Amino acid sequence: MGKDSLYEAMKTAAKKRKIKSSPQHDLYKRVDPYFLHTFYTFDTRHPLDKVTGKIGIILDIAVKYCRFDELRWGIISPGSDLKFTDKVRANSLAMCYASLIRRPILFDCDDSENGLDRLCGDILDWIEQFYQDFFASLKKEHGSLEEYYLAHREDYPLLAGLVHIERGQYREAGECFRLPNMHGRHNCTSIKPVTEEQLARVKASCERSYLRNDCERLLDYTIAMQHGVEWTEETARYGLLPEERQGALS
Repeated sequence: MGKDSLYEAMKTAAKKRKIKSSPQHDLYKRVDPYFLHTFYTFDTRHPLDKVTGKIGIILDIAVKYCRFDELRWGIISPGSDLKFTDKVRANSLAMCYASLIRRPILFDCDDSENGLDRLCGDILDWIEQFYQDFFASLKKEHGSLEEYYLAHREDYPLLAGLVHIERGQYREAGECFRLPNMHGRHNCTSIKPVTEEQLARVKASCERSYLRNDCERLLDYTIAMQHGVEWTEETARYGLLPEERQGALS
């Protein structure tokens, strides 16, 4: 029982439920205004136990507003003409990361001819039940996914920050992007400043010379918006000048 055989079985099972799948073990579906995504893989700590008939599967489950992909990417890479397909939203550098939980789960499984098919069905049942329970609790306790993100901003600072940006609350968004769990610090892009101004921007904006991460771009965007600085490909790529960062131009 390998990853390829699991994918082939899952592809068939998911298609019957109108869920898209990928060879990278993504399961995803657009349910406007939401985008639902789950990454699944074998839990190597719990391989198939023929005695108990159990196998470990790790599920990483995400939910986000579809529009958050375009919002985040428009800040990270202004001027980009990238078209967001469902595949791009599910697994790409441009997608907005929105994981809710990452959980190892034991499922029933055996080596019979239909064992993989039943396993895939059970995995999909578990995921669908999770989403049903999540949205039911969400509606009761928070009213909307936006309010859920804001109430749990320490856990989901990127998503909470995007909510604040949509509301024009840039100071609050910046507070979220400074939180320890902020996603994007390790998504770095190499940059090659040439002009004196570009060098000055890099010196004032990047933790590591000639590398700029997504978190830095998002945080700089909130600062730019507070100080009336135009957000361009230049500011996104190299950062803000000291006077722009301090609001001296406002």
